[in-house]
Amino acid sequence: MGIKDFLKEVERFPVILIDTNIAIYLLEDIPVYGKGAKELFRLVQVGKIKAFLSVITAIELLVRPMKAENEELVNNIKLFLNHFPNLKLINVSKEIALKAAEIRAATNLKVPDAIIIASAVVNSCPVAGNDLEWARKNLMIPYIYLGKYLEP
Repeated sequence: MGIKDFLKEVERFPVILIDTNIAIYLLEDIPVYGKGAKELFRLVQVGKIKAFLSVITAIELLVRPMKAENEELVNNIKLFLNHFPNLKLINVSKEIALKAAEIRAATNLKVPDAIIIASAVVNSCPVAGNDLEWARKNLMIPYIYLGKYLEP
């Protein structure tokens, strides 16, 4: 399997939620996985699919550069979050919070992970990510596991 298979799986869905790890691979150009992330975001950019990010992902993307006082990277991430085509940030609604509690109770995932997954469930879309723990659990929605398609 490879990137083409990953993208073919992603393209089965008109909308996906992208987990934090894939956004990090794109922004930090991580070897192997960064290439898959770039191709996924290219699909979003050209409008082949639409994508969501959870506000949890926004927080996770910004913490490290804020701690390092890297204003340039902070500003670049904010531009990415606010202006990347066909990408929408999802806030935590009451419905998402309740679904996250249900997911956490059923899976023992951490609260931020449960919120990200609940955001996808409430918006009826799969999650694309690279978390083996998530891949092994019943998440109520399809999970497109990047690690299944690419090996470091």
